[in-house]
Amino acid sequence: MKRIIESVLLFAFVSAVSSALAQVKYDARTWKAVQTYDLMSLSKSFEAHTRELVAVNCSFRGKDIHHMKPNWYESSIWQPIPGESGKFAHVSVMVAKKDLNAFKSIPMNASGTEITLYGRVEYDVASKFRFLRLVGRNATSDSAGNATVTW
Repeated sequence: MKRIIESVLLFAFVSAVSSALAQVKYDARTWKAVQTYDLMSLSKSFEAHTRELVAVNCSFRGKDIHHMKPNWYESSIWQPIPGESGKFAHVSVMVAKKDLNAFKSIPMNASGTEITLYGRVEYDVASKFRFLRLVGRNATSDSAGNATVTW
């Protein structure tokens, strides 16, 4: 019986630590500067937003996910271009290994539902690769304006 209780407590502790690690906190000043973009406008001016925390509206994720670095995966997010049948805007994204299952829960086809994702536009100098480093899709803010982003 003691062993079962220890196992349950260990599982509860690991679950609590995992969920604490899956959230990212931003102070009020940083969160106030976050702007929301549709994918088409962000992709056109991607370079100008380097190192900015942004919110981006998309419709679905790309089906391909590549293991690029030990703890990072590369994929893409997509959105239909309004008024242009069969045309899509997209942006490359990097997803942390710990967030991969949450990212995979995003649909792979255009369901018509808008999804808001939060991330920082980054540039990898060595590979000359610009991408959106995703941090989550759910944001809550407290009375002081500080925000917590989770998957």
